[in-house]
Amino acid sequence: MKSKSFLGLLLLVLSMGALAQEPLDVTVVVNGEAVSADPPPRLVNGRILVPLRQIFKALGATVKFEDKMIKAQRGQKVVHLSPDSNQASLDGEAVLMDVPPMLIEGATYVPLRFVALALGDTVTFDKEAGIINVEPAVAEDPIDVPPTRLSLLKGRLKQLVVGNQGAILKVRDAAGNTEVYYRGLDDRDTAPYDAEDHDGILEAVELSQEVSQWTADTIEGYEVLPKREAIAFLGMVLSIPDDAPLDPGPEVDDKAEEFLIKVVVEDKSVILRRQALLSMAVADPVDQEVLEAVLKIFETSENLWETFPVQQYFQYHADELRTLPNFATIRARVEAVNSLYTANILNYLDGKE
Repeated sequence: MKSKSFLGLLLLVLSMGALAQEPLDVTVVVNGEAVSADPPPRLVNGRILVPLRQIFKALGATVKFEDKMIKAQRGQKVVHLSPDSNQASLDGEAVLMDVPPMLIEGATYVPLRFVALALGDTVTFDKEAGIINVEPAVAEDPIDVPPTRLSLLKGRLKQLVVGNQGAILKVRDAAGNTEVYYRGLDDRDTAPYDAEDHDGILEAVELSQEVSQWTADTIEGYEVLPKREAIAFLGMVLSIPDDAPLDPGPEVDDKAEEFLIKVVVEDKSVILRRQALLSMAVADPVDQEVLEAVLKIFETSENLWETFPVQQYFQYHADELRTLPNFATIRARVEAVNSLYTANILNYLDGKE
């Protein structure tokens, strides 16, 4: 009996140890700010767990231990969790979690997606970039876009597959199962759009009619649309030449440019700021306000992942920039920035690449 008891205990200890995987190499970003990775996130039974103190602080929630229970509160939202228990409560209602809070190497860990959603936030995971983005949930209704039109636009934007370097890479059908238009791999050399891409993408998502209105609707209804796809769509529209049949016109172009600049300057999400920079990079032609926004972010941001599209901007527009009367000033501003991308950008500006 004693040997069986010891064996059972040993198996229990080993199974518990197997749950706690090696540290997970991902960055958790809450409202645009990276959460400390000390201690790092963990993958447990397919769920990502994060240190309790760091995540609740980042989410703006207070946390207390009461009667061996964890109580987290933000505004009117109250979550109760019990260490090593799958049972939890949300605003007094019992709920069941896939993975319980647990102690790992001296730190209490909680399931990230559960606690974020419980407090009313949204969670997205960019696997390629290794970034988990947590943002506040948004209101259900935009200001002036009819609900039926907005619902249609939301579904069509979700068909877009957006890359980190290549802008819109492909379009899937409405069910998300079949690829109906393909541009190329996620590579900065293939990011700029051509006339075939404009026609193919807009036809695939059935937005080739009333491009001007759909673009305005995207800006107006942005808060309830898939944001990254919406920003990529605006960049694609801005890349349509002014004399092309699909061009939405100067007034809509100006609104789209102003919107992207606002995202770059004000949005707290580094993922969306980066996407807006990429949309500016593929836009056509050079706009002085856009150029200034790109230069400002390059001069002020130390995040290399965020500023990567800046070199794309100069790569795509170098020939046009060299014709500007203030080119010497532009080049001097770039040269003054201490960045890993500075040399590449100068080569583009000097026509060496």
